[in-house]
Amino acid sequence: MGAGRAPACHTLSTCNRSCNLVSFIQPGAFDRAQPEAAPPRSLEAALALGMSDTHAFVARLADRAVPAKAVDLADAAHFLCLLHGRYPGLIDYAATRSADPQVGKWLARACEAFVGERALLTKLTVAAGPITSTPGQDKCTPAIINLRGALNALSQSDRQGCALGAAFALVLDWHIIRAVLDVIAQRTGLEPRPSSLPTREETLELAAEIGADRSVGRAMGFGASQMLVQHGNFWDMLAERAELRRIQDGF
Repeated sequence: MGAGRAPACHTLSTCNRSCNLVSFIQPGAFDRAQPEAAPPRSLEAALALGMSDTHAFVARLADRAVPAKAVDLADAAHFLCLLHGRYPGLIDYAATRSADPQVGKWLARACEAFVGERALLTKLTVAAGPITSTPGQDKCTPAIINLRGALNALSQSDRQGCALGAAFALVLDWHIIRAVLDVIAQRTGLEPRPSSLPTREETLELAAEIGADRSVGRAMGFGASQMLVQHGNFWDMLAERAELRRIQDGF
């Protein structure tokens, strides 16, 4: 998921591949997906494997010096809304999986804050306008819906720490994604409120405390890594759609 990740040649092939990789997974499937000792062994180890800021296409969308194309920004708004704009989402499901009061307080804050993020996604999708038809279009929307189902299943895992790790990773990655959303808002004349999600520092501090239990720490690392892998697949698809549009336009 790093910056050197070269996009494939065809969006259609990516969407077909995505449909196979992230077809809907039933709750509990992630409990059997990896042995207990599988890496990464902590949330921080999962984050070190790469977040959205390591993806070249995200950097292009968030670049204020060299503005991204409006069609690419509209694509990002539309598909991010499709992925994370519906309630209940990953964090909401994860909030039902923890009885720890300290963790519950963090999750409650994150759930409340994400209400505002979903509202922002809806506004940006409308303001950015319709997406442009791209080869493989009929495969992309189902792929994102399946990806959303996989994330929701991950957040309903019964393996202690797995759902929480996914929620931690989403909040941490969302602080990065917010840079893209802010660019879309600026380009469409909207003024979004600052995010009220728990900060990176608060999240990492809590994760370190919870992860002191090595078994839980490994489960958090797995949940976080799976969430970030799906975001990587998501950005890959958008990058390939943008490349195909560029080819269509003769550039």
